[in-house]
Amino acid sequence: MGSKRLLFIPVSSPAGIGEYMRSLLLAQTLYTELADKLDIHFILNQHTAYTDTCPFDTTLLEHSATKENKKVTAVIESLKPDVVVFDCAGRAAQMKAAKKVGAKVVFISQHAKKRAKGLKLNRTGLIDLHWVVQPEYCIEPLSWLETAKLALFPLAPPINVGAFVAFPTQVQQKHILNKLNLKSKGYFIVSAGSGGHIIEGANCADIYYEAALKISQRTGLQGVVVFGSNYNRELPKTDTLLCLSNQTSGDFLALLSEAKVAVLSAGDTLLQAIALHTPTVACAISKDQNTRLERCAMTQVVVKSELAVDAIAATVEQIIAEPLYTQITKKYKSLAIEGSFEVITQGVKSLLLGTKQ
Repeated sequence: MGSKRLLFIPVSSPAGIGEYMRSLLLAQTLYTELADKLDIHFILNQHTAYTDTCPFDTTLLEHSATKENKKVTAVIESLKPDVVVFDCAGRAAQMKAAKKVGAKVVFISQHAKKRAKGLKLNRTGLIDLHWVVQPEYCIEPLSWLETAKLALFPLAPPINVGAFVAFPTQVQQKHILNKLNLKSKGYFIVSAGSGGHIIEGANCADIYYEAALKISQRTGLQGVVVFGSNYNRELPKTDTLLCLSNQTSGDFLALLSEAKVAVLSAGDTLLQAIALHTPTVACAISKDQNTRLERCAMTQVVVKSELAVDAIAATVEQIIAEPLYTQITKKYKSLAIEGSFEVITQGVKSLLLGTKQ
């Protein structure tokens, strides 16, 4: 078998990083398994902070792929990939171009609005697999209209596969704890996502940092703050907290899994924390996170907080106090946790190799 060509087109904007990190982890895993049998290419917005560190061949755009329809189509026609993965991105014309060159098309969505894009009638016959990286409890069911369209037209049915999490090994966990001189369950971790979210002129990462200072003072726990790749200021210098820039996916998940409690946004990392059984305080830092946070809070393993320093600190004090902390850890044992990492990795691999899933 000659080399297969795999093209990733994640939604790519200066404010977000989750979709890129998901695509990168998928690409790295497949490359490890297939090595010289696989050529991987990314299409990214050149104004994102991670373009310089992408380890694969990359085409850079002035804007997101959604706004660069002609250029994306031209890349697809030139590369002639075997599989194209559209992660929360992709216009119908781009998918049509992929099918025209004989590629299999994968569409990944993560909330109802994105899921609906995969069910537009102009996607009929263009998507081979549509995975929704959300747990069942975290997304509303299909509407009657969406259900009717699936019954009447050859649209790929969206399959809920849960959060995309590559669970850290014990070796990874021990390595990161030793590297940072931390003790398992002896610290809390704070992350406002990519570090680029601004609300009313304030960077959410700075709000989370101030909250971490108060949490450390009030609880005595060691604090770890991960600022994200889009944080554009110098990291604070403090003896109270361990301040880190962007971490690899493996290191971040290992840190998250070993923390006593996490303070997160309601993005992808919240679902990862739930999958890793880490009690979590979360705030919605963008409009599309409100519904997800409400649904995650209903699991009773996540506690919602107002996006304010004192409110976050007080909620963390609440969650680590007994009997609530033990109640949450026990609740995890009865909560069905879905994980999509293996499903998606093996699914894309099967498309590349032409084998049955």
